[in-house]
Amino acid sequence: MGKVTTRYDGEREPGSEARADRSRPAVRPLRGREEELRLLCRALDRAQNSRRGTEGWLNGPAGIGRTRLLREAERAASARGFTVIRLKGEEFSPSVALGSLVHALTGPPDAERTPSAPGVTRETPDDRHLPAASLTLLDAHLKRSPLLITCDEGPAPSLTPALRPLMARLRNSPLVWLTARRTEREPAETAARTLARPPRDPPGTLRITLGPLSDDAVSQLFADRLGGPPDAELRTLLGLAQGNPRLLAAVCRQLLEHGGVRVESGTARLATEDGDATAEVRTPAAPRPVPRWFGALMDERLATVSPQTRLLMEVATVLGPACLPEDIAEMLGEPVGALVPRFREAVAAGMLQRGSDTVTFRHDLMRQALVADLPAVVRGAMHRQALGILMARGSSAAAVATHLIHGAHRGDPAMAGLLRRAAEESVTTTPRTAADLALRGLELVGPVVDEAHEPLTVIAVEACVRAGSLPTAVTLARDALIRPLDPETAARLRYWLSTALLLLGRTADCLDVAEELLAHPGAPAHLRQRAVLNQLAAWSAQDEARGVQHAERVLREAGEQELDIQAGVTTTLAVMRWRAGRLNEALSLCQEAAELADGGAAIEWHTHPRLMSAMMLAHTGRFAEAEAALGKAPRTVEFVSAGVPRLVRARLRLARGELDEAVREAAAGLAVAEQAGAGVLMPLAWLVLATVASYRGELAEAGEYARRLRDALPDDRGRVCAAAAAWIEAQIALASGGDQELETAVEELWTNECGRRALLIEEPAFAPWLVRLLLAGDRRTRAAAVSAAADRLARTNPGITAVRAAADHARGLVERDAAALESAAAHHRDAWVRASAAEDLGALLTDTSRALAAQHLESALARYGQLGAAGDTARVRRRLRAIGVRRRHWTRSDQPKTGWQSLTRTEHTVAEHVLQGMTNRQVAVRMFLSQHTVAFHLRQIFRKLGVHSRLELARYRQSTGHDGTPRAGGADR
Repeated sequence: MGKVTTRYDGEREPGSEARADRSRPAVRPLRGREEELRLLCRALDRAQNSRRGTEGWLNGPAGIGRTRLLREAERAASARGFTVIRLKGEEFSPSVALGSLVHALTGPPDAERTPSAPGVTRETPDDRHLPAASLTLLDAHLKRSPLLITCDEGPAPSLTPALRPLMARLRNSPLVWLTARRTEREPAETAARTLARPPRDPPGTLRITLGPLSDDAVSQLFADRLGGPPDAELRTLLGLAQGNPRLLAAVCRQLLEHGGVRVESGTARLATEDGDATAEVRTPAAPRPVPRWFGALMDERLATVSPQTRLLMEVATVLGPACLPEDIAEMLGEPVGALVPRFREAVAAGMLQRGSDTVTFRHDLMRQALVADLPAVVRGAMHRQALGILMARGSSAAAVATHLIHGAHRGDPAMAGLLRRAAEESVTTTPRTAADLALRGLELVGPVVDEAHEPLTVIAVEACVRAGSLPTAVTLARDALIRPLDPETAARLRYWLSTALLLLGRTADCLDVAEELLAHPGAPAHLRQRAVLNQLAAWSAQDEARGVQHAERVLREAGEQELDIQAGVTTTLAVMRWRAGRLNEALSLCQEAAELADGGAAIEWHTHPRLMSAMMLAHTGRFAEAEAALGKAPRTVEFVSAGVPRLVRARLRLARGELDEAVREAAAGLAVAEQAGAGVLMPLAWLVLATVASYRGELAEAGEYARRLRDALPDDRGRVCAAAAAWIEAQIALASGGDQELETAVEELWTNECGRRALLIEEPAFAPWLVRLLLAGDRRTRAAAVSAAADRLARTNPGITAVRAAADHARGLVERDAAALESAAAHHRDAWVRASAAEDLGALLTDTSRALAAQHLESALARYGQLGAAGDTARVRRRLRAIGVRRRHWTRSDQPKTGWQSLTRTEHTVAEHVLQGMTNRQVAVRMFLSQHTVAFHLRQIFRKLGVHSRLELARYRQSTGHDGTPRAGGADR
């Protein structure tokens, strides 16, 4: 029975196509089928221009894009003036086929019809079955208009009997008949019942077999749906779809729904829950969670392989990311040669690497998906089997760490010893694996009856500190120290406990534990030295004067051969000199400590002098030297240390005015610090993020980071954080007109002398900013005091250009000295402060030289514009208008009040995350905000866009492009 589903003529009522387009989303470009579409268009042109008919066949498996190509041919035909008839059919007799066409041609366009027709016949068709009247009507239509007939049918070539005589009769007419046919392999009995095609195609036949999309076409299809082409990692994963457009489209939908990708710098990348920074330190013992979208892709691909091949791959997943074929064969109990067909099938399915020396999956997510699908009890047994094979071959305990972690179970007395040995072998190279091994061992032994418990606890505490599991380390050490322990075990636990407390920012507790270690006469000498370094670091935050005295005494008493203690104490002393405002001396001490480290002295991984030097150089505007120091710093395996270089780079990018990069680096460093609970690092990231938000006018974010800074640390550094919070809050109050809040914040800054001194040292913008604010409030005495303090700092540290520029800037404001301001504008290294000095100079010159004033104000305007500092840009424009300068070519940057473009950068990001289906909590984790702040942003988004729910937000986004303009063909609102 045939069915006519659609007819539309080449000549349409004016405007009808536009109306149809508005009723449905815009059609995405056809990717990877350009050559096939060109062949179809050539057939259409031949029919139209030469009156030569074409019988076309589009063959391919399910989901390969046959129907989409038919639709594109229909659009091309309609644009050329063809009448287009779309048929759906199972089996046609010639008379039914022709009758269907006549019904379609004589009935109303775009109407669905089911022709009444006799039953299906199976006789061999010829011209006698073609009624003359129907042919006459068809001929008459073809004289008026060319005709395209399309049919999207199932696997069987069932229209062939009806099509052959008709096409033979109309071969010299402007008729194109295209049939899309699925071509999967059929059972033998089905094929036997199917009428065979003639051995040779008649003239005018076009056969197109659709194969998989090319890699470029896959990337283009992906970019059309997700806003950017996939990176190399994503392309590997998408290869599992083997170029099938339907499967690729399904994957893209799931990625959008679950937020599986992020687009950065125009390229789509996998979005991980814990960010890039933590991805650097992953180990086989801590696999990346398998995204939900990837499971469907794996299921589709695994359905194409045999059960024997799947079993081979499951054994390979248990053996590890790279294993040997003979290991797989031994676990399966078969010779390697018998596995060759299965290996070939796994490679053909896109699962295993081709040409590798070991059995390796094309992406570790493939391996993890297979692992996750194995029942836990079976997986454990397979790990034990692999452990036995590898240990019998003489592998080290560390080499079989994964099998120990997942295969160990109670009742095997040898397991605890193996776990301990493996943890000790790996603690300095892969601490996350060592922590997993030791913690697994502690699960298997009892704290009282098992002698393996104490050594496992010691190695677990050390590994957890190195791996960034600081709260776990503290809990384990505290619990163990309650029980009687031998002196060396207790000393090791106390040292690593004091280190964890130091990194957590609990300096008072760190001092107590370090003093307990030093008070015990049985503590080994090397642990006593390391405890002294922790003690000095804690004192530098709690009691700086006492810390300096103790550091100098330890340095005097250290023997010439004790390079380790010299390097560590020198580094700590450098930090204390820095905080005292003796910057040149601090930099010199850092260099001395770095040279000791280069000479072979052991340096504590969490206080390396190269990293300290890089941060100090960044604060003083010596960017190239800071980058060089970072480059020379050793790359450590410890988790917490991985965040420090990111935070230093964040500071560098901020000073250079590269705000997007500053945010990216700060967020990555913060991810490490928050996962580890490293309170000493978090304020560094919060201040960078708050500063960028303040520049951009994103006051809610800035306020959130200021709140976090207030609750940061309990010691002297806590007062510095409180001063930084007050500074940010004062900037927010200035921007929002909160006079009372501004007064409160400024008064807090004035009374917090410790914090104010630290900001003078580390923030070149602070002194001129505070002086400007005090002068505006008619507090000249205080303004002069701040200027004098900045000048003393500059005179104490000759040669540090950034400090001298800040002092000149502050003095220029107090004394209304144009030369001082001009010097500051020329020598400031920080991009925002340089713009600020140019603005202050322009404002000062307004009364004496409007031309010079305009020159400096325009310089400030350009610099603020490059930073995206909308509030500062608007203020400078007002100053320029006040002196009569109007620039017609200025681009108006005032944000609209409503619509997509009215959203701030952060609101844009929140909206995109919400559109990906994230909850407020998930958005908060991803953006390092509180849920309250995310909810605030969401209310702002709804208000600006005039929507009231997430569903309405999704509809609004679908109707607009990435620039917020109405999408072509989008739904009307």
